[in-house]
Amino acid sequence: MKKFFLFDNTETDTKVSNTRLLSYAAGLVGQNMTYSLVSSRLFVYLNTILKIPSEKTGIITGVSTLWDAINDPLVGGLIDRRKHRPGYKLRPFLLWTPVIIGILVFLMFVDFGFSESKTIAFVLLLYILFDVFYSLQDISIWGIAAMSSPDSAERRRVIQWISIAAGLGGTIAGLFPTFKDIFVKNGIMSEKNTYVFGALVFGLGGMVIAMLAYRMKEKVDEVDNEKKSSILQDILDLRHNKTLIIVCLARTVQSISIALPWEYFFETQGVSYNVFGTEISGGTAQVVYGAIMGVPGAIAMFFAIKLIKKLGGNKKLLVFSEIATIIARIIAFYVGANDRFLNIGALAAVMALLGTAQVFTNMKDIAHRSLLTNSIDEVELKTGKRTEGITFSMQNFVSKLTGAIPKFIQGYVLKFLGFDQNIKHAANQTVINAQVAPRFLKYRWHQFILGPVIGSVLYLIVILFLKDDASHIAEVERQLKEKREAAALELEKAQA
Repeated sequence: MKKFFLFDNTETDTKVSNTRLLSYAAGLVGQNMTYSLVSSRLFVYLNTILKIPSEKTGIITGVSTLWDAINDPLVGGLIDRRKHRPGYKLRPFLLWTPVIIGILVFLMFVDFGFSESKTIAFVLLLYILFDVFYSLQDISIWGIAAMSSPDSAERRRVIQWISIAAGLGGTIAGLFPTFKDIFVKNGIMSEKNTYVFGALVFGLGGMVIAMLAYRMKEKVDEVDNEKKSSILQDILDLRHNKTLIIVCLARTVQSISIALPWEYFFETQGVSYNVFGTEISGGTAQVVYGAIMGVPGAIAMFFAIKLIKKLGGNKKLLVFSEIATIIARIIAFYVGANDRFLNIGALAAVMALLGTAQVFTNMKDIAHRSLLTNSIDEVELKTGKRTEGITFSMQNFVSKLTGAIPKFIQGYVLKFLGFDQNIKHAANQTVINAQVAPRFLKYRWHQFILGPVIGSVLYLIVILFLKDDASHIAEVERQLKEKREAAALELEKAQA
C-alpha cells in the first residue's frame, strides 16, 4: 500500500519518489537560510555594527560577490569535466561542502577586534573561501534537478518543490531582525552578538540541514563520461544555448537600478506602529514585510505549474509577472508618498500591493529553472554533452553578478544621499533627528519603491526575445531518447 502524498516511496526511471523529493527540498531550505543571511545581512553588519564606511562596505561586498560570479563558470566547467561513476557527478559535493561553508559563514559575523583595514582583508579572505566551496555546493544542488528525470514534466515538478523550499529558507532567515529586536530590547545580548547567534543558527545550522539534499538521485547522465572537452570549449558551447543567454541577460539588466536595500528603509524610520494596542518597531515591521513578500508567494508556487499552463508557457508567466510588479510599485508609491507610509494603514496597503506582485515574481524562479533544464537537453542533442555544471554555474554567475551590481550602486547611492551611520536603528529609539541625513530621509521612499522599476522595464525588453515552444521541447525529448538508446547500444557492442 502506498504511503500518503509526500511519504510515498514509489519511484521509477522517470518519477522521483516524494520522500526523496522531500529530503531534497529540505536541503534547499537549509541552503537558502545560510545564503539569505549572508546576502541580506553582511552589508548591514559591516556598515552599521563594525562601522565600516558605506562606500568601503559596498566595495567589500561588491568585489567579493563579483569574484563569486566569476568563479562559478570555472567551478561549473570543472564539475562537467570531472570523471565520475554513474549517479555521482554532483552528489558528492552535497555531502562534504556544507560543513566547511557553515563554519566560514559563522566566522564572517564574529568581531575579532581587528583594525578597519585588517577587518576588510579578513572578510574578503573568508568570502573568497566561502565562495569556492559554496559554488561547488550550489551548482550541484541546483544542477541535480536537471538530472532528476529524463521527463521535462517531472523535472518541472521537482523544480516547483525545490523553488518553494528555497523561498521558505529565505523567509526563515528573514526572521533574524525580530530575534535581534527581542534580544536587544530585553537585554539578552548586544546587537553585535545577535549577529553571532544568527550566524550560528541560520548560517551553520542551515548548512547542516542542506546535507539532506544528498539523498537525491541522478537519473540522467552521459553514456560515456570519459570523453571530456576543455573548460573553454564548454563555455564556448554555451552559444548553442540561446535560452540560457537570454534568461541570463534579462536577469542581469534587471539588477541595474538605484533601489534602496529594504533593511535600510525599515530600520531608519525612527517610529513605531501601534497595531491593536501593540507597539511594532521598524525592525519588526521589516519582518512582517518579509513574511508578506515571502509566505503568500511561497504558497502560490504550489500553483505555478497550473498558471504556466493556463497562460501558455514559461515566457508568458515571466512577462505577466514583470508587468504586475511595475504596476503594483507605481500604485504603492503614491499610496505611501509624502510620508504617508509612516501611518500603519498606508504601510499595510503598500505591503499588500507589493506582496500581491511578489506572488507572481516568486513563480518566475520555477519558469527560469524549467527553461534552463529544458535547454540542457537541447544542448545535449546538439553537442552530445550534458552541461549541468556549466549551465547552472551561469545561473549562479548571474545571480551573484546581479547581487554585486546593486551593492556597488548602493554603497555610492548611500554616500550621495548623505547616509549617516549615527542614524540609530528603530529598535533603539523612536524619534530620528530630521537634521541627520535629511537627503537620505527625503528620498528613501522613492528609492525603496520605484528603484526596482528601472530593472523591471529592462528585464521585460530582453525577455520578449525568448522562444518557448512546448512542441519543440517534446521533439527534443523524443530525439534524445532515441539518441541515448543508440549510443548505449553502441557502447555495449564496443565493450563486448
